[in-house]
Amino acid sequence: RFGHSTQGLSQGAAVLPGPALERAEELLERGQSRYTIYCAVCHGASGYGNGPVSVRADELVEGGKAQWVPPTSYHDEERRARPLGHIFNTITNGIRTMPAYGDQIPPADRWAIVAYVKALMRSQNATLADVADAEVRDELLKKKK
Repeated sequence: RFGHSTQGLSQGAAVLPGPALERAEELLERGQSRYTIYCAVCHGASGYGNGPVSVRADELVEGGKAQWVPPTSYHDEERRARPLGHIFNTITNGIRTMPAYGDQIPPADRWAIVAYVKALMRSQNATLADVADAEVRDELLKKKK
């Protein structure tokens, strides 16, 4: 959810800080750009954990040449339920074998990535109710029949 909260990480921020609502499209575009640079190589373009680094590491494991902890998919219920602050903290400080990016990615860009990851999560689990335009919904219903 986008809004004007400045909740801290210790509270598990549920909304993005700052005037994100007015700039949602810009924020998501920036998040996609930064995600592509920093995250997609492991997590994949759609967030399923199948980026090129992950694919190559899986090949090495199968050949008995390496140990590998694969990146998680964003699309299970547990990950989708995580608050925004948890994702921000993971990007900042790392988790398990994922390195910390706090020194490389400025906070505003980390929040943009969080927004984009949440959009990815929603896009892969969207329902007809998520389509705001009634005409588009009706057209999709026709195609479904």
